[in-house]
Amino acid sequence: MKLPIPIEVGLTLLRELVRVFGLPWHLLVHRFQRDRWRHEIERALAQPASSNDAAGLDAFGARSDGRGHVFISAGEASGEAHAANLVRAVGRGARWTAFGGSLLRETGADVVYPLSEHAVMGIGGVLKSLPFVVRAHRRFLELLRDDPPSLVVLVDYPGLHLVMARAARKRGIPVLHYIAPQYWGWGPWRMRRYRAAIDATLTILPFEAPFYEAQGLASAYVGHPLLDQLHGEDPPERDELLCLMPGSRSKELEQHLGPMTDIARELRVENPNLRVVLPHRDPRRADRIRAMLDDLRADFVEFVSGDTEPWLRRARAVLVKSGTGSLEACLCGAPTVVVYALGGRLMRWMHAALLNVPFIAGANLIANRRVAPEFVIHASADWDAAKRAVATLFVDGPERDAALDGVRMVRDRLGAPGASARAARWVRPFCIEADAE
Repeated sequence: MKLPIPIEVGLTLLRELVRVFGLPWHLLVHRFQRDRWRHEIERALAQPASSNDAAGLDAFGARSDGRGHVFISAGEASGEAHAANLVRAVGRGARWTAFGGSLLRETGADVVYPLSEHAVMGIGGVLKSLPFVVRAHRRFLELLRDDPPSLVVLVDYPGLHLVMARAARKRGIPVLHYIAPQYWGWGPWRMRRYRAAIDATLTILPFEAPFYEAQGLASAYVGHPLLDQLHGEDPPERDELLCLMPGSRSKELEQHLGPMTDIARELRVENPNLRVVLPHRDPRRADRIRAMLDDLRADFVEFVSGDTEPWLRRARAVLVKSGTGSLEACLCGAPTVVVYALGGRLMRWMHAALLNVPFIAGANLIANRRVAPEFVIHASADWDAAKRAVATLFVDGPERDAALDGVRMVRDRLGAPGASARAARWVRPFCIEADAE
């Protein structure tokens, strides 16, 4: 029996609230299952990178109804960029309906809800933006009723997207998730819900595909989108330049920028010729970062708003907060020190109790060994250790040589560019007169 949309939205909201309140139970159970999950991810990390980006493609594509209507959704800016690249890679033969913003609109997609222009992160963000989230889900249900797509493609942003995926799959519409969530890192109890909502998932880290396949989900590694964005070449010599990358969110900047500038200040005492640059892609954070640097009296730090790649190519070393930036630095050939500051007692407990992986840096996970020194910051002594690691990487010697070898290994394991083109192979069977490949 089909429920009226307001009732279905209300029941969905109630179910999600119950799920949030069930978190303590999941945490308790996880304490007894943690060793099993660690074994699962360690086994996936140890497997060689797969070059098969079309495993399960035939079975998935066979579900096409031939109408060529594809719905695609992105919940924040970086995900929308990947979604737009995917739409372009698919080419002709599809009618696109989208949740997103201006980037998807520029591809010709019919954007029916501005989801990426109001990014919502974390439980706190969801609660603050609950009316917006509820309206988004209601609009999606209306679309499924009035103009059902042949395929639903969800890009990253697993929170709301899993709710949408469940609704689509319940109606028999195939669901493809591009950029699999990092449930292997923490919170693996969510795998059961993910498996029930998604028909196939496309991963951007090589070890993720075997992990998800072991959980019974059709999965393929299509490559990392960063490889398509980086076009420069490594210079023969690097400058006496240190890049600082403290993150982009307000909390990350508060926790990392001050200690990073302290490290740079101390290194400049030892090396007066050292140039310190803070490149940052997000122009929305520019005024905030400049104000923080003024408060820190860090006028020796050059802030550059825009593309980070040219600076990472020139840097002799990079000090970066754990995240995509650490992988970008490695792909630009820069010896990198990765840090992650834990904010308070709750974060320290969660790290100790929940983390399932042996490393926090993406480069180290890809290589399955420590190619970039990494430090989870609990106290000032950890920042001191990070400073010593940066100083060591500046000097020619075995540590720097090992870091450069590790950078090359990470590049090799990630494979060639072309993530969007490979992901497009999973969408084309649902297009009208899809190209055979």
